[in-house]
Amino acid sequence: MRLRIRKIAVYAGYFLLLTGIWGVFLFPSDELIRYVQCGISQIAPDAKLSVGQLGLSLPPGLKMGNIAVSLQNKSVVQADQIRFLPEISLRSFAGYKSVFLFQDRNQHPLSASLILEEIRMELPLPVISSFQFKQIQADISWQGEKLDIITVTAEGVQLDASLSGSIQLKTPFENSKLHITGVVHLKPETLTRLKASFLGGILNQKTDGGGQKVSLPFQITGTLQTPLFSY
Repeated sequence: MRLRIRKIAVYAGYFLLLTGIWGVFLFPSDELIRYVQCGISQIAPDAKLSVGQLGLSLPPGLKMGNIAVSLQNKSVVQADQIRFLPEISLRSFAGYKSVFLFQDRNQHPLSASLILEEIRMELPLPVISSFQFKQIQADISWQGEKLDIITVTAEGVQLDASLSGSIQLKTPFENSKLHITGVVHLKPETLTRLKASFLGGILNQKTDGGGQKVSLPFQITGTLQTPLFSY
């Protein structure tokens, strides 16, 4: 019995060693980066994705570093690191492309967790033109033309936020329909800046008794090209 356990331990160690060697030296990072970039360009021709590094991570998943997304040649999102942790089923082992992001979403839904670290978002807003987040965590499910956003939590410098909803993907990509609800928790410095703007009256009505914290529930509908915000 002990000998059998030792053999199992040896085989397990050998398997982990081979997996480590494959992950470090043989992982097709350049091919996968090109594959992801091609997929993004097919979905959104005006968008461009830049990835500095791509490799395996633990728990089993993909880790990308130095990510930048631009839209119509304007930078919109930058992130130091993104970890993609898929829910892997037995059918996923047909090939590495079907394990991560590339399975047939019309037949098999893609469920995964995303963890983004040190993110900067550029938005054409009059008071605050950019937002910085320490971390964003998201759980998603993608089947066919529907992307379900199960939950998203964001820890930021200017604000914290949580949201959920769905995106019905259309062609062209900017016509995709949005149905998202959530809550934004403004930090004191951001609250002070916004109170000095045209939003001051709204914020004064929603500030807590101490005047230091405000939570704004919101809803986003419409399309990616013309989103409609309500609160």
